[in-house]
Amino acid sequence: MEGRERLQIDTEVPSNVYALDLHKLSALAHIPESELVRGMQSEDAVDMQGVVVNRGQEVPFEAVGKTPEDDDDADSPYHHGSPSPVGGTDTSVKQVLLTAASSTMCLDGSDTPKCLIMLGEYTLIEHILAQLFVAGMERVVIIISYFGHEIMEHVKESFLYSKLQIEFLNLGEETPYGHARTLLSAREMFTKPFLIHTADHIFDRAIISRMAHFELDGCVACVLVDADKEKLKGLPSTAGKVLLDSTNGAIRKIGRGLKQFDAIDAGLFLTTGRLFAALEMLAYEKPKFSLAEALNVLRPSYGLKYLETDGDAWLSVETQAQLDAILANDSIASLSPWPVFVAKEPEEKTPSRPTTPGGKNVFLAVSAADDDSMLRAVDAHVRQSQDVFEGFVVGVNQLQEVDDVATSAPTGAAVQARETTPLLGGSPSRHDRQGPHVPLVIRRKRSSFLEQAEDSFVLSIPFEQPPNVTVDIGASHEHGVSSVMERNAYLIELPQVTTTGGGSGAVQETSQQFVLAVPDSDTLYKRPGLLRRLSSLPTDVKDIAVETVELRNGTMELQLLVKRQVPFIGYVLLLAALFTISSMGAALDLQRNVDPFMKLFWRTTASLIVFIPLAGAALYDQGLPQFSTRNMILFLTCSLSYAVFLMTFLWALSHTSIDHAYIFNNCHSLLMVVGRLLLGRYVSQFEGLGTAIGVIGGALTTLDHPQASSSGAEVVQVSLAGDLVALVGAVGGALYLITAKKLRTEMDISILFVGMFTLLALLIFPVFSLLEIPFEASRDPDLGLFGWLDPSRAASEAYIVLVCTLIGTLGYIAVMKYFAPIVVSVVMLVEPVLAAFMGVAVGVDVFPGLLTIVGSLLIIAGTALVIVSNSSKTQTIDATAAMSSTSTALPRGLSSATAAGLKLPQTTTPSTNLRYV
Repeated sequence: MEGRERLQIDTEVPSNVYALDLHKLSALAHIPESELVRGMQSEDAVDMQGVVVNRGQEVPFEAVGKTPEDDDDADSPYHHGSPSPVGGTDTSVKQVLLTAASSTMCLDGSDTPKCLIMLGEYTLIEHILAQLFVAGMERVVIIISYFGHEIMEHVKESFLYSKLQIEFLNLGEETPYGHARTLLSAREMFTKPFLIHTADHIFDRAIISRMAHFELDGCVACVLVDADKEKLKGLPSTAGKVLLDSTNGAIRKIGRGLKQFDAIDAGLFLTTGRLFAALEMLAYEKPKFSLAEALNVLRPSYGLKYLETDGDAWLSVETQAQLDAILANDSIASLSPWPVFVAKEPEEKTPSRPTTPGGKNVFLAVSAADDDSMLRAVDAHVRQSQDVFEGFVVGVNQLQEVDDVATSAPTGAAVQARETTPLLGGSPSRHDRQGPHVPLVIRRKRSSFLEQAEDSFVLSIPFEQPPNVTVDIGASHEHGVSSVMERNAYLIELPQVTTTGGGSGAVQETSQQFVLAVPDSDTLYKRPGLLRRLSSLPTDVKDIAVETVELRNGTMELQLLVKRQVPFIGYVLLLAALFTISSMGAALDLQRNVDPFMKLFWRTTASLIVFIPLAGAALYDQGLPQFSTRNMILFLTCSLSYAVFLMTFLWALSHTSIDHAYIFNNCHSLLMVVGRLLLGRYVSQFEGLGTAIGVIGGALTTLDHPQASSSGAEVVQVSLAGDLVALVGAVGGALYLITAKKLRTEMDISILFVGMFTLLALLIFPVFSLLEIPFEASRDPDLGLFGWLDPSRAASEAYIVLVCTLIGTLGYIAVMKYFAPIVVSVVMLVEPVLAAFMGVAVGVDVFPGLLTIVGSLLIIAGTALVIVSNSSKTQTIDATAAMSSTSTALPRGLSSATAAGLKLPQTTTPSTNLRYV
């Protein structure tokens, strides 16, 4: 590396740096930390690498080619090839077969292998490896024979050896094979597409990158060709010629002896394992053959594509004349440069305050958005893992409070914000200054710093350790990442200079913009256990933006803008839960001559047998949940509410009319809407309208029950007590759904259900006593507590537990990862309707009347409205509490939150008096 050009790279010095606690931010947003980081990685995110060093130490960086996993949004349609897929699927080729074994290893009259010829300060093979490395290649298999030991030792001594996974395939000094036949020796080393690269050619990284991203689309290979007429003159005898079919990007013929041709074979190939079959067949037929012959064998069956050089540089050293021309014209200079950028801490003319001895400095290398390379520390592989971290940088929009007077003149310049408007709610700093009905006028300033940064740059962030506090920046946590960087993102305020006007009248203005640097590495987050991975649902978080809110009194607040979209699996799970729960009524009707409360006890105890092993596995995989006071109160409320919801309905059925029992017990969705309105919470029009329509539809369907049951059986009359108990059950249902949604993020669902069912089973015994329901500790199919074990009951009970409870009840709780409780509550209104039709199907109910059908349509319409209103949403979350200005996260001279202009908010009632301009 001594001969590489060392350039000084400008380092940006932030005006302010704020630490953003990702763990606390995750808790505020109720989003898992890994999902939080992924959501922040927006389309305009740029790559970043951080290096922690001692104060005053320099860090050399080099430009390395990007791959799709580094730049998921790169969608360049390469010539004659399909664009690489985006969205996180890495399909680019990262491995190369470099052939340095043939009888023509040396130029005529020379005993030095061509790949060891010096071209400038480096050998030919070092130039090859350098271009492969900066193009993003990771694995290189080098085939050697003649002068194999010399080539291998030279490569191992090169600084490039540690940067690539280099393997040698030594065929022996006396191997008589030609170039094509030597490829056969590597047939067991490649299972995925790979590049074939000759050792007497150098290709610019741009060519290699385009070839690596080329989509073969079922073809056997892609050949790099050059149609430059100047290069078609004076070709060596070994040059391959190509006849092209430009209409479909295919090769019609390829070979050395073509009389008519359009381009030459440049010596770089993208191929698959199919090539080895053709090589093996030719090896049986003749001792010597060319790679072109093998490609011609496969071309009729699989097709052969080509990629043009498009003017990008490539060099060939097949003859002495070519070598002389390269040296005379300094053609090596035409290749993409690979300099070393040295980043050093900027010197302060006047230090803001004395620095602490032994301090640390962090260099953040930020890659340019439109560049095809990224900055990486030269010696990253030899540094401690806790001193180097990967991540990304995104722009941060700024919301600035402005005077209402200054913005009220233009008509329509400001709009009244609603509660769903993506802007932070009220804060003390706002209410201290203005009345509760005075609208807050906000101007949004879009971040443009990263867009305007045409080149990669380095940020230098000095860290000051507070006196008498020892911070081991190399100390590793359970994830092996620096304790200082592990759980923090960094909100960085940077000065941006813009020039307006031209000539002598040009005016430069300096404004402050923010970027967010987020560490993002596989080692940052603990890999979840197998059970967690199998049971986890995909995230509904589509995008997370961090925005600053700057108020006129000098304070700054922070908000998260979270965009959510319910994935397809959410709707599938919701429908599955609905249908399985609806079928439980028919299954329970098959258990004749059994008291409803005994059926409930059977279902509860049988479900415990299923959920206890699942809960044990969850405890083993995740450990004990947090038993805080809040969680215990939520758990008791959830369990008692669930018991009240189920048992009051069963009691109401025998103490009031069926229609009243269903109407009052199923109005939990209406209670939720009314409760949210009374508490001043936002209710969308679709939610309110859909709930009202659904409840009306449910009331209509219940009017069919008395007529449907007129078979001589005694009809239960309406009673106030029965109606009130059913209404209490609706309150229990609402509380159950609300608390269950909160608890599902605090503990595994199986653990929650074990606790709920255990408490429910215990509460049934007092009900047995109060209602004088006979029971016995036996397997009696009618009265036994374990009657469900009787062969006549086992099948129906297994269906109730394994299908209705495991898929239905658990599914409702699981789907609240995506939906609000009001959605599940309204969907539950459809259960009686589906249950009626399912009862008809199994012969335990009569066909419903016209009112049921009309009511069913209303319920479905109302449910659809509520689901649509919750299918996607944008949330704003006050994130100021997660932001801090500590001495370990600030440049020198900034030692407190007050100095940074940061004031933490107090708990206040959010205000909707906000306006945009």
